[in-house]
Amino acid sequence: MAAKDKALGIIFPNMHDEAIPELTRIRTMASVPFGGRYRMIDFTLSGFVAAGIDNICVVPRTSYVSLMDHVGSGKEWDLARKNGGLKIFPPYGEAGTKAKYGKQGALEAIVEYIEDAACKYVVLADCGVVSALDYADVLEKHEESGADITVVYKKEHLDETAKTDNVVLDVRNGKVCEILINDVTDKVRNCGMWVYVINKDILVNKIHECEAKGLSEFERDVLQAGVGTLEIRGYEYTGYSRRITNLKSFFEANLDLISKESLKGLFSAYPIYTKIRDDAPVRYTIGSKVKNTVAGDGCFIEGNVEGSVLFRGVKVGKDAVVKNCVLMQDSVIEDGAVVENVICDKKVVVTAGQKLIGTSTHPVYVEKSAKV
Repeated sequence: MAAKDKALGIIFPNMHDEAIPELTRIRTMASVPFGGRYRMIDFTLSGFVAAGIDNICVVPRTSYVSLMDHVGSGKEWDLARKNGGLKIFPPYGEAGTKAKYGKQGALEAIVEYIEDAACKYVVLADCGVVSALDYADVLEKHEESGADITVVYKKEHLDETAKTDNVVLDVRNGKVCEILINDVTDKVRNCGMWVYVINKDILVNKIHECEAKGLSEFERDVLQAGVGTLEIRGYEYTGYSRRITNLKSFFEANLDLISKESLKGLFSAYPIYTKIRDDAPVRYTIGSKVKNTVAGDGCFIEGNVEGSVLFRGVKVGKDAVVKNCVLMQDSVIEDGAVVENVICDKKVVVTAGQKLIGTSTHPVYVEKSAKV
């Protein structure tokens, strides 16, 4: 039996909510819209499915209504099954309880399910990095190496905003010799991608051990503490990825998809599935001008759009100008309005003749359902 057939997948949707509070006030990081028609979780879920992992747990803590609405029963990912499939566990660590927050708290909340799972390995993943990671290859390399834990990393220079939310590895001949948490060194480093493969028995033992000792941080109390006592290996990812660390990085990651090279890097490895919405194809009226733009189904464009990402159902009125913008689902830019370097959340209306001008380094953000 292949390694991928022995794995349980666990997704933590809330781990990096604080990175973009503007967008996660009403939703999890996992359900943040991305790329014109997707949510952040789609890339992790689709990667799991492509690797043959069909027993997947999603463990939210807060603001999970949008997430549940998006993933539903998992039908779009072929995960609506009696055995295995997609399971969303109730939120853990609610007000008034003593449950821990973070990854350790989530694992403690579902430890019995992990113990009962018919698997040899567990794949843990957050939703703060968009990538085309080959999880099947990660599992294969993990099994071949005989590692207790495999940590996926990429050589990159972290943005200033990531210096309070990072895991950096010292990897020598594939072996992790040191793990630094929230390293501030200003150079290219082996930066963890928040993806781990761990042998199930070891994970269960560590969950119980941390619970008994009152330890609360997975990266610190399991990974970092395990260097020297556990066989921890590194898996270097060299493909396309974008790390979401703040609103600016989210803005840039979306606009990066205007590049054909970026689109190919993110979408050519395996199909990326998402919630189906029955929209008509994009409609362009006579006189409209569109250049270097990603537009989702259901968009209706009468004005001028350049260098932007339009999610499904966006409407751009006559003589309206949209430049370097990320406009989420069902937003409306009315006739004659001008928006530049703007992020509109879902169902925003920019009224006729209005002007919203931001900069590439400080885009203007308009909250969900606002009318400007």
